[in-house]
Amino acid sequence: LLADGTLKVQPQIGTYYVAFQTQKAPFTDARVREAFSLVIDRNYIIEKITQTGEVPANAYVPSGVYDVEGPGSDFREVGGAYYSVKDEDYEANCEKARQLLADAGYPNGEGFPTVEYLYNTLDRHRAIGEALQQMWKTQLGIDVSLNNQEWGVFSATRRNGDYTIARQGWVGDYNDPCTFLDMFKTGAGSNDSKYSNAEYDKQIDIAKASSDPAERMKAFHAAEDILMKDSAIAPLFFYTSMYMLDDSIEGIYYTPLGFYFFSYATQTAE
Repeated sequence: LLADGTLKVQPQIGTYYVAFQTQKAPFTDARVREAFSLVIDRNYIIEKITQTGEVPANAYVPSGVYDVEGPGSDFREVGGAYYSVKDEDYEANCEKARQLLADAGYPNGEGFPTVEYLYNTLDRHRAIGEALQQMWKTQLGIDVSLNNQEWGVFSATRRNGDYTIARQGWVGDYNDPCTFLDMFKTGAGSNDSKYSNAEYDKQIDIAKASSDPAERMKAFHAAEDILMKDSAIAPLFFYTSMYMLDDSIEGIYYTPLGFYFFSYATQTAE
């Protein structure tokens, strides 16, 4: 359907990621979290599992989110990448990950406890979980069990912090980096990672208190730098939105927030 143009794909400002419970050992150690992130083959996941035009995530805030100038300026382009997602750099990422794990006291995964990856029941989430499980075993020598729960139970488990690693994702409520970054402030309702960093909180407060676009974006970029340096999460890919549209229909407009506008839609004569 993608190949013949029947199924259309548009970018959506959202990120699918792995959440680490940062208050539970062994994920209290940023080196462990970074190691788990670096060995994820993001291209394999989007090419072999999701297969709907997703973009491998080299950061948390996705492409399409406005920067200082609003429309036409891109927060991701300004902020750049925090790690390479190129196939040719994957082995180097894995080597760095193994060194980080050794530095944390787990050479070749020795002495590392069996941990669990939690996801909500859906075939795609299961397939991604199985791929992650294999990557962590192959590259780090670590056994990860899988546990799926129905959405209501899963959501409560994750919110309560009763997990070690879990599937997570976020789609922007509005086009501004605040909708992505504010959620990781200490004690925030959506901070399922239980992440806490005083300097991060400070930058978020600066951004939210300022009416100056340049000052706001500087603070948001500083906050993302901290979040990614701490490897509080492991972004996998940026979301897309799919739809099918008859060739006779014109004038339908789509926004990266996932909204479709039909006000100016017309149908051409057959």
